[in-house]
Amino acid sequence: MTGYNIETLIKLGATDKARRYLKKLGMSARMKLLLECVPNINATTESLNFFRENFSQEIGAIMMAKHDISKAVTLYNNAKLIK
Repeated sequence: MTGYNIETLIKLGATDKARRYLKKLGMSARMKLLLECVPNINATTESLNFFRENFSQEIGAIMMAKHDISKAVTLYNNAKLIK
């Protein structure tokens, strides 16, 4: 599945399917796919709400790491440990 497929599922209202697919991926693969979705997060209200409710921490880690996936995974895992 690609970032475009995730965006299409969100537009069609199949957010549960998109969420389940993303959550089943390993952290590195999930971060790569979320990185593909970053340009379209603000495209629609539904998309913004979906990512805010489900993947805000992952997206935040990607932004803080300046789109470096390995650094983003490390940041995310360290933040989980602190929690």
